[in-house]
Amino acid sequence: MIDIKPKIHDSNTLEFKVGFLPNDGKTYDDFYMNTWIFIPERLDVNRHTYSKDTFYCDTLSYLRLITPRYELRELTDVHSLPFMRIKQACETPVNDNKEFENEVKMYASIVKSSVRDAYIKITKQTNGEAQRSLACDLVEQTKAVAEMYRSLRPTLLKSDEGQQVIVFYDFGDEFISNIIEQHLGRIVKLLNPRKRSGGPLLSMLTQLLDSERKYRMSHKYVSVEADSTDDNRQFVYHASQLKKYIESNLYLPTHKRRNTAFLEQVAFSVAAGISMVFATVVSFAFQQTYGNFTLPFFIALVISYMFKDRIKDMIRNYFAHGIGSRFYDYLITIRVGLRNIGKVKEGFDFVSPQDVSRHVNEKRARKNPLVVNRGVDEQVIQYRKYVHLKRKAVNQLSAYPINGINNIVRFNLAGFMRKMDNPTVPLYVNQGDATNHFTDGDKAYYLNFVIQCKYEEKSEYKRYRVCLRRDGIQSIEEKHQ
Repeated sequence: MIDIKPKIHDSNTLEFKVGFLPNDGKTYDDFYMNTWIFIPERLDVNRHTYSKDTFYCDTLSYLRLITPRYELRELTDVHSLPFMRIKQACETPVNDNKEFENEVKMYASIVKSSVRDAYIKITKQTNGEAQRSLACDLVEQTKAVAEMYRSLRPTLLKSDEGQQVIVFYDFGDEFISNIIEQHLGRIVKLLNPRKRSGGPLLSMLTQLLDSERKYRMSHKYVSVEADSTDDNRQFVYHASQLKKYIESNLYLPTHKRRNTAFLEQVAFSVAAGISMVFATVVSFAFQQTYGNFTLPFFIALVISYMFKDRIKDMIRNYFAHGIGSRFYDYLITIRVGLRNIGKVKEGFDFVSPQDVSRHVNEKRARKNPLVVNRGVDEQVIQYRKYVHLKRKAVNQLSAYPINGINNIVRFNLAGFMRKMDNPTVPLYVNQGDATNHFTDGDKAYYLNFVIQCKYEEKSEYKRYRVCLRRDGIQSIEEKHQ
């Protein structure tokens, strides 16, 4: 299956986290994801102002393994696979530091994923009492997980090999501490327990936050300060570097190259040959009629070579556009060491609104008579992706169960906002008494993303509506109609 999770990454960037989840028991899996971006004509984004190269410059795409999934309560069990592996690594560290380092990275990544999922479950709970109960469980289980990991430090330091790899252990410890502090802070903001007349949640939060603050100070971890002289720049930078380090073993190395390089060269050679045939035929014809070294033959020769260059460029452009719209632009090979995991192909092109399929138009649901009856078309970008995964090779990447891979795709929409009007417009408020009262109104534009997901014999369409202003992305929502 294909799982899509959209979000706003920053004011100019939209992120789609796409999970490709292959079935067990199959040798390989093929996934297709076609994305149509419907752009208002007013933004002046079209094939003449927005090239293929610009699109790929504005698009960041990378692949990573899906973090092995464990419930947070599962990690509190000393017999769980993640804790048993990290415990064994601490009890019997070897001279191969890389192996120990990878175990720390994977354990810390699993903890982060489990805490995040538990927090998301709290945010989706609408019942206040059930929400506070889930929050209590998260605080209690997070504390237990941190204590279990930290209990391994004395064991690790008993051996000389352990003292050599303690720095990797500390990286994992600091990362887990960051996760605890920031998620507990989100719970405080979400539930505001101080206004709920105390209770077990407030007591647990206060105790754990205070103990975590003292623990960080004792280990000299970089922490967030209310009166920071550099606006906590050092913490943000260090935490970002630490996050990238911990999750680095999940990212898949890729090799990207042009997918149609050979076909393009063949097409360009054919274009050169056709234009040369034209010039040669014209030269021979005038030579036979007027002979050599005559003025008409000289003029015909010059004109034929002028048209030869134009014909060559026209044919080259035709072939280039034709190949680009029918084939993928880039081929991305996924390879870990000598093991080939699979490949990804991606392609981009503007398409005519008349060429968009009926299913896509139905999902787009463009029914506003103010626009439709005016006959104003939208510009349509099609971004195609094909993913081929070798299931057995994916399973061999880790001792943990791997469900599939995530493809994180980020679209920078700053170029789409360049010709927008001011983000606010002054509006007069008629209160019926002729008072001088004005307010501001938002000037917004909307992009529509229609995504087709194809896996095996199933095809599913999703639509996301993105609200933009000149000062950035305002919202993204899935539309089911």
